[in-house]
Amino acid sequence: MKRLVEDICEKQQVPYDFIEVTTRRERIMEKLPLTSYIPIYFLDIEIKGEEQKGLQVAQEIRTYDTQGIIVFVTTHSEFAPISYQYMVSALTFIDKGLAYEERYRLFEQCLLHYKARNEAEIPDDDLIVENANATVRVPFSSVEYITTDGAHRLALVSTKRVVHFYGTLKEIERLDERLLRCHHSYLVNKLHIFAYDATEKMLTLKSGKQIPVSRRMVRKVRQFVKDEQ
Repeated sequence: MKRLVEDICEKQQVPYDFIEVTTRRERIMEKLPLTSYIPIYFLDIEIKGEEQKGLQVAQEIRTYDTQGIIVFVTTHSEFAPISYQYMVSALTFIDKGLAYEERYRLFEQCLLHYKARNEAEIPDDDLIVENANATVRVPFSSVEYITTDGAHRLALVSTKRVVHFYGTLKEIERLDERLLRCHHSYLVNKLHIFAYDATEKMLTLKSGKQIPVSRRMVRKVRQFVKDEQ
């Protein structure tokens, strides 16, 4: 299957970051933050003898990636009618039992759809993080905030997903002046700030999420909110 995908990508000039082949769901989750394209996932439904495991993996992917393209490649096409119950919005099902030429045609259709989706959604304004541990690329307008998530580990919360990667807030703060340091553990995107509660020392974002403001950052936050009014 990997060779099939590589052949089609070369023939149709389909760009990609990497092609990961794995039977481990956690390996997929580890790779999610490293994608700079909208990903495409080719998933078997039966994994390690569990007949509906692939549907559950697709569900987990959707928790972190609402935009990725999911394609089931399986001998269990009888599960197609119930896949909607998992709310994973699969593009299609490809039957492993099809003749090679037909499977090739279906894979090609899926990869051309993937190519078109990415070409249509090339953002003009990205937040790009590149260091020794990770390369993260997210449309800046979708970034709500970035917070610490363990030792030298960060969580970027966007309107569409959560991206975990290694780095420091100090490093990220230098990337764009639209990122406001409001707390030793938080950077917030100024574009998403809706209101500031001075009594509770909390920022409210347009999505309704709340971000704490530390005492030493109060003056800077209040000045920003005042200037924006």
